[in-house]
Amino acid sequence: MDKQITQDLADIVGENYVTDKVYERKLYDHDIAPLPSEISIIFNILPDIVIKPRTVEETSEIVKYANLHGIPIIPRGASSWGYGGTIPTKGGIVLELKELKQIKNLDLENMTVTVGAGIRWKTLLDYLEENGLTFNVYPSSALSATVGGWIATGGLGIGSLKYGHLREHIKEMKVVMPTGEIITLSKEKTGNSKMFDSIIGSEGTLGLITEVTLNIHKKPEKIQPLLIAFNDIETLVDLIKKVVKMPVKPFFIEIQDRDYLAIKRSINLTAPDVSFLALFVYEGPAEQIEINSEYLKRLAQEMKGVLLPDELAEEEWDERFYYMRIRRAGPTLLAGEITNPLTKLQYVIDETKKIKDKHNLRMGIKCFMVSEDTVLFMPMYLADERKRWKFLSLLPIVNEITSVGLKAGGAPYGFGIWNSFFLKDVFGDSKVNEMKAFKKKIDPKNIMNPGKMYKVETKFGIPLWGFTFRVFTTFLGVLKYF
Repeated sequence: MDKQITQDLADIVGENYVTDKVYERKLYDHDIAPLPSEISIIFNILPDIVIKPRTVEETSEIVKYANLHGIPIIPRGASSWGYGGTIPTKGGIVLELKELKQIKNLDLENMTVTVGAGIRWKTLLDYLEENGLTFNVYPSSALSATVGGWIATGGLGIGSLKYGHLREHIKEMKVVMPTGEIITLSKEKTGNSKMFDSIIGSEGTLGLITEVTLNIHKKPEKIQPLLIAFNDIETLVDLIKKVVKMPVKPFFIEIQDRDYLAIKRSINLTAPDVSFLALFVYEGPAEQIEINSEYLKRLAQEMKGVLLPDELAEEEWDERFYYMRIRRAGPTLLAGEITNPLTKLQYVIDETKKIKDKHNLRMGIKCFMVSEDTVLFMPMYLADERKRWKFLSLLPIVNEITSVGLKAGGAPYGFGIWNSFFLKDVFGDSKVNEMKAFKKKIDPKNIMNPGKMYKVETKFGIPLWGFTFRVFTTFLGVLKYF
């Protein structure tokens, strides 16, 4: 890219917050998932420039400049997601938003907190807890995920079972549009509720979330984790169906299968040798927690579940942010993420285990409830990216897992590049066409995170359709023989 562009951007943010040096740009050609170098044949994954704005106004000026010159903008938070959402497809400017990390206002009268979108969830949670406060919903990747990043890519996590989707707890968002205009969005403001809903889960393709005001509440009087072992998933699902229909739902329910527990033990983590392990967490007034806990214990006993010691339950709850520790057994960890109906959990587990056996994988399953009838299903399998051809052959297995979820009436948890080919399976032709038209209306130059979700294109401008994708992944699968 022209050196003048780098200098122009440096004039906006300062010399120390922009770079076009190759060794620094290389840090931004991948996300949390390992990426084979062969992908550069298809996409221009190396950004031309990396820039780190520190204010909303700087962010706006950068986007105005990119829009004027038709330069792609790729927004990036902590990049703790593995589906290519922060990977360039056509070079351009990676706009890292982690410097927007200020806690701007704690409003105790209205019980809200206003933060820069680049702050990490765990940092925010720790700050709130120091002030006797907390938040209703947060990601299991809270240690690394940024507030803006999770709004743009997820919104279902720890606490969703009891309190719903993240969107219900966002009071207001400040967003930089593809033109560089700064707008403020909320569900309550007449005229922008559609844009508010569209930005959530848009994966940086419609605008940049730069500042967020979140609803908060006082820390619960008590948090009570309970750990129960079961011999079969069918009984556990029946128990969950009963428990979530109670007037007071658990804050969190998590499930781990025997294979996932075995991987944990292999790296010296505490994990009982049982078929299925379920963590139930209640939070609220101590008296209420006591009533709900005793009900769960009685119900579990009636259904032949085994209640494990409190100290093990506390340890599992404390480990809720560290589910990827099993990567140490890898050295590489690949994973699927699909939201599925709870009623189909037995089916998706059985079908996923067939995939595991077919490919002779070391795979474990972890999942948690995100609503009364929906589970976020996360099978994870170990690989070794140093064994080049074998590793490449394992990448398409994620697509097999996603296909199982779709057959069960589920959907991939986000799209990025790799799941974009499933967009029509999830939303249907009519809705996808509506989404594309909306994208074109607000981003006519297609500068905002291009080549994702709506249409995946190569660096040569050639669209990649579902058929092409299937041929490509079939080819990768053959590489295991080399």
